Amino acid sequence: MNNRDIIALKKEILQRLSKRQLKDVFESLTKLVVHLQDWKISGTLSELETNYKFMLHYLFEGVEDPGREDVYRSLLRSLYELTDDSVDELLNIESSNIFYEKYRINTLKNSSLTDYAKQLKDIKDSFSLIGLLEEGEEKRNQNRDLAVRRERIASDMFIEVYVSPRATERDMDNYISFVENPDLPVREKSLFLSALTMSLFHRFDSRKVQVLMNAAMSDDMQLRARAIVGLVIVMQMYDIRWALYPELQNQLDIMSENQDFRKAIRRVIIQLIRSRETEQISKKIREEILPEMMKFNNLAGRKLNMEELMGGDSDFSEKNPEWQKELEESGLGKKLQEYSNLQLEGADVFHSTFASLKNFPFFSEMGNWFLPFDPSYSEFAPLFPDDSGNNLLKTAILDSGHMCNSDKYSFCLSLLQISPAQREMMMGKMGAESEEIKQLQKEAQDMNPAINDEIISNQYIQDLYRFFKLHPYRNSFFDVFKLSLNFYEKKSIAPLISDMESMKKIAFYCFDKNNFSEALDVFNKLIEIDNQSDDIWQKIGYCRQMLNNQEGALEAYLQADLLKPNNSWIIKRIAHIYRSLKKPELSLDYYKKAAKLTPDNINTELNIGHCYLEMNDYEQALNTYFKVELLDSKGRKAQRPIAWTAFLLKKYDLSQKYYQKILVNKPTTHDYLNAGHVELCIGNMKEAIEYYKKAVYQDNDFELFTMLFDADRDSLISHGVDTKIFPFLFDQIKYGLG
Repeated sequence: MNNRDIIALKKEILQRLSKRQLKDVFESLTKLVVHLQDWKISGTLSELETNYKFMLHYLFEGVEDPGREDVYRSLLRSLYELTDDSVDELLNIESSNIFYEKYRINTLKNSSLTDYAKQLKDIKDSFSLIGLLEEGEEKRNQNRDLAVRRERIASDMFIEVYVSPRATERDMDNYISFVENPDLPVREKSLFLSALTMSLFHRFDSRKVQVLMNAAMSDDMQLRARAIVGLVIVMQMYDIRWALYPELQNQLDIMSENQDFRKAIRRVIIQLIRSRETEQISKKIREEILPEMMKFNNLAGRKLNMEELMGGDSDFSEKNPEWQKELEESGLGKKLQEYSNLQLEGADVFHSTFASLKNFPFFSEMGNWFLPFDPSYSEFAPLFPDDSGNNLLKTAILDSGHMCNSDKYSFCLSLLQISPAQREMMMGKMGAESEEIKQLQKEAQDMNPAINDEIISNQYIQDLYRFFKLHPYRNSFFDVFKLSLNFYEKKSIAPLISDMESMKKIAFYCFDKNNFSEALDVFNKLIEIDNQSDDIWQKIGYCRQMLNNQEGALEAYLQADLLKPNNSWIIKRIAHIYRSLKKPELSLDYYKKAAKLTPDNINTELNIGHCYLEMNDYEQALNTYFKVELLDSKGRKAQRPIAWTAFLLKKYDLSQKYYQKILVNKPTTHDYLNAGHVELCIGNMKEAIEYYKKAVYQDNDFELFTMLFDADRDSLISHGVDTKIFPFLFDQIKYGLG
């Protein structure tokens, strides 16, 4: 059995387990474990099947067994775990997946987490001793040597935890002790939690989940945020297994009594939803904002800085007023403001910027993708010398909440590639803004006391995103950012976010970001709780409309109209949907209501005319279009409808007059075609041919022209055009085209 067959069989077994088809599961697992040639595993599987058969026997014999549910749950747990572990054993032999490669290498080592904890404690003590030495080259060298050793230990520890087997009770106690040990640095504890999370992404392990849950209640902000992010994703991935582990649910129930924990879960879910925008934002920056900035050389030449471009406290009127005009006309100002708003709300605006800066040797170590940023990293001594009081770089960039840890390392590693003189110049430019950044951070903290938790979890999600999207061996990992966003369908997560405040925040966020399917799921739950909310009915209607469920949208809008009559927005939506459903009479009624609420509205009157036209009431349609023309004296919205309606009424002179106006201002294929129809009906054959030729030239597609012409064939016949002329007409047009 090759690796592909093993993985396919695992997928099949897990699907059958989810459907509780256990006889088939036993058959498939038997095929799998036979390749292990391990009599203990085979014996365990045989014992599990025997127990299941006994359970079925007693069930259908009518024997009462109060412990049956517990037995069945334990059986399912064992089958899931046996499947995971058996597959790992087989793939460990020769799979090229990075997990198994790391596992094979790690088995040659003889270290435990306890060993790593002791080594890290020793290094911490050594740093304290070196701190007593006088400043100088010797002290710097010793510090650097210790820093390198610390980094090596941390990287090894990460792999040790990442590829670790299913945890025992003793392992779990050691893991918790590591996280709670006050003598160990938070940097390595954070890295440990990431390794544990990555291990869980590979294979579910209830004891490792318990460690994450324990860390999720930590007093340390960094540890707490990482643990909660990992926990939410693990619950997403393994929701179907969650009910099999009552010890996890019991622990989660206790944790959920803490309101800060529930808020953190909600915050992480919104951040995970936001992460799906990253590629779209990157594309927008790459294809719209950057090209506009490159083209905007005249402003760049005048050395406008970013603050001036973004508005800031600077007033353009104090500069040259023409600069503001050029910026507005270019559209760059609007794009930069949009970029700034995305940045302020925590969107990942730097992904595309730093995507190409993940090729440094630093990122060859898997753990470094998750390393919290630390200026004391060994390579950064030239950037952050201990004896320097100049922290402008750190303040202005590295403490920024907009840049994730991974990107901060990329940025600093890039700075090391340029000369010290250039770095000093950059830091000098940043200096003027450093105090302003500090003030902005303080104001943000005052407005939102949880801002730091929010920043840390957001940065960590961005670190994870970069790993799963940019790591050279990313295809070896299941991309957790491809998980569906149906959090309310997850039995483990839904209770944590089912209060009204959470549901509204998540629903409105999804709605604002045009994630209409996800938003609709939550709005449907909200309306079950309060079906008298016209606002929710409106949003349900809009979501359904955007998802092409016109009938469902109409139903919701009609409910909203009952609760909030005389709302012009709702009424226009109802009218629009009735029109799209080919019910112009009903559409007309609602457009007339809208016209009373907002008199002389051009678009409303235009739609009223369209309804009359679709009802074949051409006179009323024409009169309505004339009214639109009066209201829209500077525009040309009514010209085409007037021209076509006049044609249908056989008012050829009027139609001809309007088509002449239309054809001098960016005419379309339809305009030339319809103008040709008018001339054909009048009997002006030469003029008709010329217009038809221009219609063909417009798209350079004769087949398209004939298709459009055929759609109007009945109208032309009703106007007295002889059908015998059509073949001659087409040939004459073809000859005229050359």
